[in-house]
Amino acid sequence: MLKILIETGFLLALNPRDKHHEWALNILKEVKDGRGTLYISPIAPIEPSLIMRSKGHNGRDILRVLNALESIVRRYTKPYYPPLELRHIIYATDLRTRYSELTFFDSIHASIAILDNLTYYDLDETIKNIIDIEVKRKSNISLSP
Repeated sequence: MLKILIETGFLLALNPRDKHHEWALNILKEVKDGRGTLYISPIAPIEPSLIMRSKGHNGRDILRVLNALESIVRRYTKPYYPPLELRHIIYATDLRTRYSELTFFDSIHASIAILDNLTYYDLDETIKNIIDIEVKRKSNISLSP
């Protein structure tokens, strides 16, 4: 079964006013129909919290939004949260040294997808391409004598 890793872009798209809302709902429907298992990057909820805080929202506003996000997802499925381990942070740091276009959060999402063999679902083609390159690179390394 497909193990789908979603991250911040997905969570933001759960807002009905977001232009990618239908995309996010389609992922939830795919999971509900049994075509995959939903994994939420363990740092994904942190990013919207920081964004909201930086825009002046208080703790109650952030709490309301996070509860709404959880409620929407749980209507469709019980998500899994892969653990965040030191190896993920080490690899994410390595990725950022080799791919300057990766942000701090994106590098961690990519690291989790690669190291935990999860299929990365997001709208950012740059991250998808880097993950594809890295998965091929890792498979070539493991195939070498």
